[in-house]
Amino acid sequence: MLNTTIGYNKIMKVEEIASREVVTLDKEAKIIDAAKLIAAKRVGFLVLVDASNPKKPWGVVSERDIIKAIAEGEPLDAKVKSIATTKVIAIKKDEEIGKAAALMVSNNIRHLVVLDEYDRLFGVVSIRDLIAEKSALKSLAHYETSSHVL
Repeated sequence: MLNTTIGYNKIMKVEEIASREVVTLDKEAKIIDAAKLIAAKRVGFLVLVDASNPKKPWGVVSERDIIKAIAEGEPLDAKVKSIATTKVIAIKKDEEIGKAAALMVSNNIRHLVVLDEYDRLFGVVSIRDLIAEKSALKSLAHYETSSHVL
């Protein structure tokens, strides 16, 4: 059973709200390629992978990372891995969404990589995903008032 029930409050799991359509890019691609992909797919976050293991996240890059790189004079033909965050903040798909929110707050991030039970890329959850559904908000409220602290 994916969900547990406490009283009338359903505890939602990350896999229930995570986007399965993860936009990935090879870590050897150029910054301009990352910018074009972000614009074409209308996302704010890419998961970088190594071509030899495309289900294992190597790093992440956000639209903010690209803007910062441009502002700092980084050439657009530089490799995207040069501006990537390689310490990937991730969560398992079967964790409670409250834990996802707590990770986002404590790390000051807006996206989390979601992994399956084998540490393979499962999806991405964003702060927008957390607030998009009424049931997710109810679950977060329950998480915050239980023994967990955001």
